[in-house]
Amino acid sequence: MAATIEELHRAVDRSWSKHLEETRRLLRVPSVSMTGEGIQESADMFEDFLASMGAKHGQFRADRKSHPLVHGHLDVGSDRTVLLYGMYDVQPVGNLDDWDYPPFGATITRQKPYGEILINRGAYNSKASLSGTLLAVKTMLDGDSLPVNVRFLLEGEEECGGRSLPEFVLKNRAALSKADSAFALDYSENSKGVPQICLGLKGCVYFDLISEGRTRGGPTAEVHSSDAVWIESPVWRLVHAISTMVDEDQQPTIDGLWDEVRGPTKEDLRLVKKLSKVFDGRSYLSDSGVERFKVKGSQEKLLTKYMFEPSVNIDGLISGYQEEGTKTVLPPSATAKIDIRIVPNMTIEGTRKKVMDHLKRRGFSDIRMKNYEDYPWSKIDSSVPVAKACIEAMEYHGREPEVWPMIAGSAPYYVFDEVLGVPWGSAGLGHGGKAHSPNEFATVEGMKRFEKSVVTIFWKYREHADKA
Repeated sequence: MAATIEELHRAVDRSWSKHLEETRRLLRVPSVSMTGEGIQESADMFEDFLASMGAKHGQFRADRKSHPLVHGHLDVGSDRTVLLYGMYDVQPVGNLDDWDYPPFGATITRQKPYGEILINRGAYNSKASLSGTLLAVKTMLDGDSLPVNVRFLLEGEEECGGRSLPEFVLKNRAALSKADSAFALDYSENSKGVPQICLGLKGCVYFDLISEGRTRGGPTAEVHSSDAVWIESPVWRLVHAISTMVDEDQQPTIDGLWDEVRGPTKEDLRLVKKLSKVFDGRSYLSDSGVERFKVKGSQEKLLTKYMFEPSVNIDGLISGYQEEGTKTVLPPSATAKIDIRIVPNMTIEGTRKKVMDHLKRRGFSDIRMKNYEDYPWSKIDSSVPVAKACIEAMEYHGREPEVWPMIAGSAPYYVFDEVLGVPWGSAGLGHGGKAHSPNEFATVEGMKRFEKSVVTIFWKYREHADKA
């Protein structure tokens, strides 16, 4: 006989110590997609997890250089099927001296005001929540209470924009598009314990702009900086070029970039207005470690700008001597690493072309672009069953969620709504912080709340899907 939601929550409580240790075991294995460290071992561990639940399972690589996508199919005989997405790869550690504990030690310690926290790369983004999601699915399965069939898509290239996920989806489109909805569940509570549910994600177009001295008769190797009086610097060339892409307020000024921007819908504006009444800008700034927003205006104006306007950001500048002390050189090249966050209805190729056309019109035809794998924007409507389930599940746990029509972050959810025509939902209790930074963490109590919320989301989804 199927268990109730509350009985499943109690099952999580009874098994929590084992679940926590299982998550720590998975976290202790590095899975750094940028270097490949630990990727295969981690993929094998997650595939073993699917196998232990009785799922059909396997791994897929787009090519020999790609990291494996772990996939599986758990058929419990339901008339509803969901896709379950998660990422097992993590960011590089960075400087070890900046960590208070080993980055792959899965250390549990106490920290005010959170109580017990787990410190590890991937604790917050998002390997730990993937483990918690799978453990919640197993809890439902063991209780003969999994209300849907599940197709698993566990990615090892989210942090580096790889091809295994999109290639697998395209190759298996016929089967995957039969799913009713998709889930990408993660810790979503802010520092005040308020869950934040997003209905859309900006896209991300990432590229390098490269200036080389050889293209204009300049240096092909380092020369003495005294020659800067009569030899052109490719570094200054690049600085002047990228300075034309924004104004003095850092507002994008790339020719035609705004032409395809759709702007918010009436439903979006309704949600923004509601959100503006509860959004705590000061807490957001504090959580981000900054003191002020660069633009002024009402809460409503700030939120609308954040969600529905593109941004141009310099991620890094690379050139010349960068060690301690001095070395007087005129470098032969310079690179700017840039990302543009795109919104409905902007396109990746259109954005790239606009950047290069903009530079050429200003005489910078020598600047070249190196492209990477990028994410289109993605958006769902608040009325679909999966969105309703996410919202109602948070309310079931006594948390009134903030519903964001869009967030500025990016993820490969476009494969669901754009490629497969399957609406997706993203939610979950739990809190963490310092993603991509030293001492990344998740609260231990929040990790347990998250597992319970996954159970609730699945059951609330089933209820709403049956009503639709």
